Amino acid sequence: MTGIGQERNRISDGLAIMHALERVLGHRHSERTPQWADLGFPVIDRGKYAIFPLAVARAREDGDSGEAERLSEMRRSLQRSCVHFFGGDDFHAEMDLDAEDGYGQKLADAGAVVTGPPWECLWCVQRFAVVLAHSVDRQGAWETLALHIVPMDWVRYRPLNSGTKREASRHRRIIRERDAADVVWSWPLPVPDVRDT
Repeated sequence: MTGIGQERNRISDGLAIMHALERVLGHRHSERTPQWADLGFPVIDRGKYAIFPLAVARAREDGDSGEAERLSEMRRSLQRSCVHFFGGDDFHAEMDLDAEDGYGQKLADAGAVVTGPPWECLWCVQRFAVVLAHSVDRQGAWETLALHIVPMDWVRYRPLNSGTKREASRHRRIIRERDAADVVWSWPLPVPDVRDT
């Protein structure tokens, strides 16, 4: 990790986080949510989901694409590595995430850079979906790269018993949780107040 005062900060190792997620969840279906801090640090732990900041760079200014281009190269490199280890190829990752619907739309509304139609960077590890999100903040000053690990139902809903009241209620709950998710973050992360714990 470079110093916070520098123009670009590499914060975490995305591939190591992916391998840790696979190791923690194993190859069997588990209903438990991992302890997000066990996968890597820093982490923005939001209970059912987490965001792992990977890098921060100054946004492109007129004619200057140096720092932001390096962040884009980092995104492409991590995407290729995840494709190699977790499925897909240069044209198709494991799943598609639509930037005009659901969690993809939340990311796009928050400034995520859509890397191609449809979203190319989405993998599944057990019951979680991992999205590689490259975003620009609302002021257009900073670009960020992060792994969002969210319940798979937030990106691909598969009804257990379609047409039942229970399943309709489950679907409404999934949409409510997904729509309430906060996808925005900035670096440096706020220090939690020890009096709140």
